[in-house]
Amino acid sequence: MIVSPINNHANRLYSHRTGWARMWSKCLDVELGFNADWSKENKVYLEHGMEWKEGAKSINYFLASEKQLQELAEENKQRTAAGKPLKKSSWEKLADKARMFENFEGELFSLDIDCPMYGTLLKTRIKPWIPDAFKNLDFDKIDEVCRKSTTIRQVDMRRESVVLGDSHSLSAWHPESALCRNDGQTLNGAINKGFETWLAPFDMAARIEGTGIQKLRTYFGNIDIRHHICRLHEGSDIVAEVRTIVKRYFSELERVKELYGIEQIEVVAAIPIENVSRKLPKTGYYKGKPYWGSWQDRTIASNTFNAVCKALCARLNGYQFIEWPDSFRNEDNELDFAFMERPQSVHISPEHYLWSI
Repeated sequence: MIVSPINNHANRLYSHRTGWARMWSKCLDVELGFNADWSKENKVYLEHGMEWKEGAKSINYFLASEKQLQELAEENKQRTAAGKPLKKSSWEKLADKARMFENFEGELFSLDIDCPMYGTLLKTRIKPWIPDAFKNLDFDKIDEVCRKSTTIRQVDMRRESVVLGDSHSLSAWHPESALCRNDGQTLNGAINKGFETWLAPFDMAARIEGTGIQKLRTYFGNIDIRHHICRLHEGSDIVAEVRTIVKRYFSELERVKELYGIEQIEVVAAIPIENVSRKLPKTGYYKGKPYWGSWQDRTIASNTFNAVCKALCARLNGYQFIEWPDSFRNEDNELDFAFMERPQSVHISPEHYLWSI
């Protein structure tokens, strides 16, 4: 069973966060537990959340203030008088999840990162006025369980097919591939670093049981188009700038194709540009703005990017261009909000991932 140890996975197809857990579910052929009690399971995989950063010193979980606890206590008095069940505070709900660690005796695996010492992290949240259910947790036992876990990363899949890209790459993953997702990574930056920065360990792992990477799918460019091309080249020839970066893109692909002996390369198209009215979370902003350049200019950049990529894939041996369905566009040629993650995101909704391609 795959579970989220702190924040539950959403049992909704359109959840981008749960999309990552669904990907792992397919990789391991293991069911998602959602809000299940996993303490009695024989084997459990912890998926900590796409937002979790290795080495984090706190848990991202909303916990009630002292005033809110007092208000809840008053409400529960009224519920008792009315014969209604009591409400649990966020502290008690978190304690229930933490207690699953205390009672777990099976085999524990940590996905993507070494398991955080949840006991230590939870202990830092103790305050004099919190419920005893939280204060009395066995934090040392929780750490002991975490310490015994085995870490599994995508590179450990040892697959000869790899999908490489930024946060959008999850939407273009293929079930036979390992996924190397790098949130916030621009195409320009990836070219400057060299794709082997990420591919080298995947190729080495794939050679343990086979012949290294044989198939590579790349999905970069959306961030460059949204934030950088029009910002850095305002007033200049956007088409020429896009052509330049695409040529660099394919030069890098050719280089790693030869370096690792890759037989097939697939290049995923940039998604269409959505209407500027869409509200985005501040995590998607760059220098205080949700995007740079007009819708028209960014659409020119996106269309040029796709046209040049498609032409080069047709010309070069062993390349394939993967396009998004025309149905993703509305009558104004914009990316339709219906195909974007709800409620606010730049990503395609998991309901419409191209996992079957």
